[in-house]
Order: sequence, then C-alpha cells, then structure tokens
Amino acid sequence: MMEETEYAFLRSRGVSVVLYDDRGTMGFPRLSASVEVHEPIGFDEAIEVQLRLKKLDGKQIVYVFDLINSTGVLAVEGRFKVACCRFPDRLPPYAILLPEFVVQALQTGDKP
Repeated sequence: MMEETEYAFLRSRGVSVVLYDDRGTMGFPRLSASVEVHEPIGFDEAIEVQLRLKKLDGKQIVYVFDLINSTGVLAVEGRFKVACCRFPDRLPPYAILLPEFVVQALQTGDKP
C-alpha cells in the first residue's frame, strides 16, 4: 500500500518511478524501508494511507506514510528512503543528483 501511494503521489506531480531523458533511463530505487506498528489492522479493514514528503535534499527523498485505521487512529508509520539512479544498458546503476524538474515537481506539484 505504501508503494502504491508513492507511485500515485509521483503521478500526481507529473513524474513517475521510471523516467527517460536524452541520457537514458532513471529511477528511484529504495535505500531503506521501515515500518513501525502502533495498532493492529484487521484483515479486510479499510485504511487510509497518507504520504508526507519528509526530506528532499537533492540526493535523496524520504517519504513517511501514515496508515490510519477505520477508527481514525494512526496504526502504522512507514518510511521509504530513495535515491535517483541512472540505469545504463548492460551496466550497474549509479546514483545521480535529483534532476531539477523532479525537485520542482515534488516541491510545488507543478508538472515538468
């Protein structure tokens, strides 16, 4: 659910988890992921997932996810830390600075 929320957030800002430019393919692999469970969530229970952009420093993005249960209580807090990487053909990926259009889109919500 957190991953789907991240994807929806990026799409809402006019970007995607996979981007292309004249230099090739870019993406946002996870550097870390964590969850802290405060309250159990029942099977098939309706929940709301809220995303907060916690950190955007030009190198990394940190998302915090609040999973709110059906009674309105924070049940789970999750966190993703991602980097931007290039994915060259037949070579290992390597980290790059966040492209300015991505930073702008995430900060302002404007489409690039």
